[in-house]
Amino acid sequence: MYTPSCSLPTGTVPLRCFVGTYTDQTGGRGIYTGKFDVERGILEKPLLVAECDNPTFLALHPSKPYLYAIGKFPTGMLRVFQYDQQNGYLVLLNEQELPGFGPCHLVVCSSGKSNADAVVVANYGSGNVVSFPILADGKIGKVASDMVHAGSGPNTARQQTPHVHGVYFDGTAVAVVDLGIDKVLYYHIDLVTARLSPAVDDVPLSLQAGAGPRHLAVSQDKQFVYVVNELNSTVSVFDRSVPALPRHLQSISTLTDDKDVAVLQNFPAEIELHPNGRFLYVSNRGDDSIVVFAVDDGRLTLIQNISSGGTTPRFFCLDPTARFLLACNQETGKICVFAVNQETGILTQTEQCIDVPKPACVVFVR
Repeated sequence: MYTPSCSLPTGTVPLRCFVGTYTDQTGGRGIYTGKFDVERGILEKPLLVAECDNPTFLALHPSKPYLYAIGKFPTGMLRVFQYDQQNGYLVLLNEQELPGFGPCHLVVCSSGKSNADAVVVANYGSGNVVSFPILADGKIGKVASDMVHAGSGPNTARQQTPHVHGVYFDGTAVAVVDLGIDKVLYYHIDLVTARLSPAVDDVPLSLQAGAGPRHLAVSQDKQFVYVVNELNSTVSVFDRSVPALPRHLQSISTLTDDKDVAVLQNFPAEIELHPNGRFLYVSNRGDDSIVVFAVDDGRLTLIQNISSGGTTPRFFCLDPTARFLLACNQETGKICVFAVNQETGILTQTEQCIDVPKPACVVFVR
């Protein structure tokens, strides 16, 4: 067990974070905020700052004090709040109803220039990708694009139709992960208009039939793409050094050899690459673990499987210093903190396990 030190180094400023939750049944009540001490790995108990329905995924504007949140039920909704970095208070600026249903992920796309920002939302239920312009005052404009996917997969219980599960912006294109059709598709985005268009020169990544891709991570040089597959408990590695000719390099289990995915009913959820590019992290729901992979020239070797500290680790993230990993255990209502060994990538659970009802997402104000 890792024990945080008792003294705070001079000049250390804790980072503000926001937590999204599930609010249905006996869940949370909306968006919570707290501060995280990046020197000691200590998370203060988050406080409720905005009551809203199922803000299950959040995204911050990279340079302005705006927080964007999807709402899952009863109607798909995209909301934007202005935040006070000092106390975390949120003020709702506006909201837009989403075409389609079942929003599950979003990304802010920013050029760093005024009036050239957009937000893109993934709708799991209806299998479409929706884009909106971000106005100069941070508010969300009217729908700019609504790209509806088509197709299905061999898993008749989960892949009858498209199910868009993740959206990622790389500076010019948006990668869209579709669990229902076993593909990662690419769209160009015009940041002035927020309009999406198929990226003709970016060939889609095709996963094994029935794999069910959920989320992805990309190396800093954009050469390697790591896709976590929810339905067969694997991570697939692609070399995209030539976007028109992507190469599948490897698919590797997220479970150790002594564990059976069918018996566990395991469904991997989140994936993140360490900033140094040498370690990759994945969460397993069912096995209720975080697994660590060593990365060597893009290829992966599983080096650790550690309990997530609770049940159903739907989400985790590294803090901005990458010294700690925060795991959101949805069903047990706990965010557990792990220390990250910077030389080996290995995780050690700390004494920090904070009660937060149905946590689904954590984002840090940088």
